[in-house]
Amino acid sequence: MILTTLRYYLNGVKIFVEVSAISIYPFEMLDKWQGKRSASYHHGDLRDALVWAARAILEKQGLAALSLRGVARVVGVSPAAPYHHFPDKQALLDAVAAQGFDALTAAMEKRMAKKTDPTARLDASGVGYVTFALENPALFRLMFGNGEQQPSANARLREARDRAYAVLQAAVAATSADGAADPFACLRLWALVHGIATLILERCVKPADYGLRGGESLTAQLLGAGQ
Repeated sequence: MILTTLRYYLNGVKIFVEVSAISIYPFEMLDKWQGKRSASYHHGDLRDALVWAARAILEKQGLAALSLRGVARVVGVSPAAPYHHFPDKQALLDAVAAQGFDALTAAMEKRMAKKTDPTARLDASGVGYVTFALENPALFRLMFGNGEQQPSANARLREARDRAYAVLQAAVAATSADGAADPFACLRLWALVHGIATLILERCVKPADYGLRGGESLTAQLLGAGQ
C-alpha cells in the first residue's frame, strides 16, 4: 500500500495523517488550512476540512468513534460549527461516502488510462476497484452500508455512486459488438470485483494461499489480466 503522510497545523497542534496515494482529496487545500488559529475558514474550506477529518477518524478509529463534535475538535472549530454544513451525523457520513465514490472513480480511471485495448481497460477498472477497497477498508465499508446503516438517499451521494458505476458501464460497452452496456454483464462484473474485495477484507481469502503477493495480483488473475 502506498501511503502519503500529511502534516498540517490547526490551532497550534501538528496533525499527522496517513492516506492512500490514490485519494482524490484536494491536498492543496491543506496549505490553506496550515497555521489557521480560529474559525477563519472560507465557507467551502471548512466543509472540506470537516469531511477530511471525518475520513481520517473513520480509517483510524472506526465508525463508532466518528461524531460531529469529534471532527470539530480535530479541525479546531467550535462544536456548533459543523452544523452550518451538516444537520446531523448522517449528513456528514453521506459527504464522506460521496468523496469515497469520487475517489473510487478516479482509482478505476487511473488504472484504465494505462491501457488502450478495451478488454484490458475493463480488467483494469476491476483491479482499480479492488485495490481502492483494500487501501481504504473503512471508507469502502461505509460507502456500501457496512450493515450498520441503511443506504442513504442523499442526492450528492447517489450522483457520486452513479458516476463510479458509469465507469464500469462504459468499459463494458466498449467491449461489446453493439457498443451497449448489457446490464447483466455489468452486474456480473461488479459482483465479481466487489466479492473479491469483500472476501479479502473479511480475511476469508488470502492471496498468499494462491501463490500471489496481494489482492491486486489475485484480482488480475481472476479477471484474466494476469494471464
